[in-house]
Amino acid sequence: MKFLFALIVLFITAFANGQDSSFALGNEAYANSDFETALNEYNKVVGSELMSAELYYNLGNTYYKLDQLGEAIWAYERALKIDPNNENAVFNLKFANSKTYDDIESDDSGIGHWLRMNLFQFSINFWAYFSIIMSFAFALAIYFFATTKKQKIKNRALTASFTTLALLIFMVIIAYFNKNGIVDRKKAIIITEFIEVHPSPSDTSPSDFKLHEGTKVDLLRANDDWTEINVNGNTGWVKKEAIWEI
Repeated sequence: MKFLFALIVLFITAFANGQDSSFALGNEAYANSDFETALNEYNKVVGSELMSAELYYNLGNTYYKLDQLGEAIWAYERALKIDPNNENAVFNLKFANSKTYDDIESDDSGIGHWLRMNLFQFSINFWAYFSIIMSFAFALAIYFFATTKKQKIKNRALTASFTTLALLIFMVIIAYFNKNGIVDRKKAIIITEFIEVHPSPSDTSPSDFKLHEGTKVDLLRANDDWTEINVNGNTGWVKKEAIWEI
C-alpha cells in the first residue's frame, strides 16, 4: 500500500514537473521567435492544474504573433479572468480589440459589473491568502479568550473573534463567487474570420447577420453542434467550432 501511495505521489510530481518544463520550453521558443513550438508547448499546460494568468498572457502573445487575432483575444480574456489586475494583459487586450472588425459596445453594467470592478479585481489567490490570515487571527482571538483571566482582555478577545470570523466568512464567500466567475463559461470569442448568425440551428436557415474574428459574444444555450449567442440584444445561432468559450 505504501509503495502504491509513493508511486502515485511520484507520478503527480513528475506530471507537475512536466507541465513546468512545457511552460519553460514555450517561453524559450517564444524568445527565439519559434512561435509554433511555443504554441505547442503552452497548449500542453492548458487544461492542467497549473494554468495561470501568465500562461494565458504568453499564449495570447504567441497567437498574436501567428496572426490569430481571435485566439489571442480569447487568451488575454482568460488571463484577465484569473488575474484582473494583469496590466500587460489589459493593455494587449485593448490593442488586439482595436484590430477587430465589429464595433461592439460593452454592455457591462449592474451589480455583477460592480463586483468585478471592485471586489473581483483581485486574483482568487488574494482572497485565499487573506482567508488564511483571518483564520489564524480568529484562532488567536479564541485562544486569548479561553486562556486569559482578565475580563478586559477576554472582552476584547471576544470582540476580535467575532470580527475576524465575520471577515473570514466574507472572504470565503467572495473567493467562492470569484472562482465561479472564473469557471463559468458565459461568454465566448469568435475565432474564425467571420461567422454567419442564423435564426435557428440549421445550415438551411437564412443568415441574419455576420460577426467577425475577435468579437465577444454572450452564450445563451447550445445543442450538439450549435450555440445560441447574444450580441447587444441581437440573438442567433452559430456553429460551435467557430467560437471559444472564455
